[in-house]
Amino acid sequence: MNDLQATLALVALFALRCIAPLAITLVIGYLLNRLVERWQAEDEAALATAGVSVSHDQDVGVAAEPIIRLPVITVPCWILRNCNPVEQADCPARKQPGLPCWLVRMMSDGCLPHDCPDCPIYREAMATVVTS
Repeated sequence: MNDLQATLALVALFALRCIAPLAITLVIGYLLNRLVERWQAEDEAALATAGVSVSHDQDVGVAAEPIIRLPVITVPCWILRNCNPVEQADCPARKQPGLPCWLVRMMSDGCLPHDCPDCPIYREAMATVVTS
């Protein structure tokens, strides 16, 4: 066997030992990505039939921020507590009607007011958090 044939044999064996496993790994990775895309499409279809919207703003592998679900406020606290107009004008909860009153008061005062744990709005919210 001459030097050229020996060199070609070494190159061929190197390719067989290094490049072939790399190519097989890339093919497997590609196939797994297609499988993940199919699973995501199936999940999106299932969520779409359930009426839930899906967004793809996050990268794969990045943990999503927890979703805080606040209860639907049916009766504002100032009506429930029968506050007079003077109290309503100074109330931070009245200025942000989309948020629960206890949350607005906690953000503005820095602590939860002492009468909130007895309020039905607060108890409903805590029951929702505990069961979720």
